[in-house]
Amino acid sequence: MSLDPSFNQILDQAEPAPDAAAALQALLVVSPDGRIQFATARANLWLRDLFAAAYPLDRLPEVLTRWLCDGISGGQPPRFILDRSGGRLGVQMLCCETDSVCLLLEQNPGVSASRSALTERQTEVLSWVARGKTNAEIGRILSLKTKTIGKYLERIFPKLGVENRTAAASFVLGANGVI
Repeated sequence: MSLDPSFNQILDQAEPAPDAAAALQALLVVSPDGRIQFATARANLWLRDLFAAAYPLDRLPEVLTRWLCDGISGGQPPRFILDRSGGRLGVQMLCCETDSVCLLLEQNPGVSASRSALTERQTEVLSWVARGKTNAEIGRILSLKTKTIGKYLERIFPKLGVENRTAAASFVLGANGVI
């Protein structure tokens, strides 16, 4: 999955959402050799907190880079748990392409979130909603029917605790319902 550069810029500038489930997650996109291509502010904060001075700002810590290399070659499970005195960090490989790997970071994994996690397809639909696409446009992009996109949104809204697409887009962009 390749992220649109303009969407990366929007996400990079977004304020974190106050939702309990969202507050436990962060996103990281890295090259296969561990060079950070994109990180949410929360991901940067967690990595700095857990790895202190040993963490260079543009690269994953060595232990995560080794796990990533092993995971890309198929030798490691897609989830990594790191316990440190400051807390527990879970890293999950969401998708892998030749030049980038998308990682989901979870603080204190195993603690149940107040809302169910979104599926990969729901996340994809939600990202297009946040970019201002209509259901018909999203359907064409994803080769799905417009009504199918509507059903995805019906299932996404309760998971996010919102009632409409504008609120869902605001949630993604971290505007907390205020545009």
